[in-house]
Amino acid sequence: MIEVVIATALAGVAALALYGAIQMGYFMIVSAQQRLDAQSLAFDKALEIFNTYTFETVTMATNLPPITVSTNSVLPPNSELWVALYPNVSTSAPYKWDIEVRVKRTRNWMGRTTILTNDVRFTLSRYAVGRN
Repeated sequence: MIEVVIATALAGVAALALYGAIQMGYFMIVSAQQRLDAQSLAFDKALEIFNTYTFETVTMATNLPPITVSTNSVLPPNSELWVALYPNVSTSAPYKWDIEVRVKRTRNWMGRTTILTNDVRFTLSRYAVGRN
């Protein structure tokens, strides 16, 4: 009888340890999926700004209004994309602009929610050259 109780207790401890490892693995997988989605959104937004924004009007550092993410994203619904434009001025007019896209998202980690302000940051430079 004592052997059965000890074996059951050991099986219970092993099951609890295995459950904790599985739960941690799940949180890591969800976090990796969200980070990959955040990187993709940041890259897409940087290229969109690169191709469509009128940069000649930006002569000082500018923050564009935050953009909410699509409901189709795996990111939490309160996540935001922040876009900043930084002109590099050599004389009077900028010779290039740095486009920086940051993703702010909340993340659940082991039952707690954390806010990561600069979780993903993507930077791209656009030079002031003739474009077709």
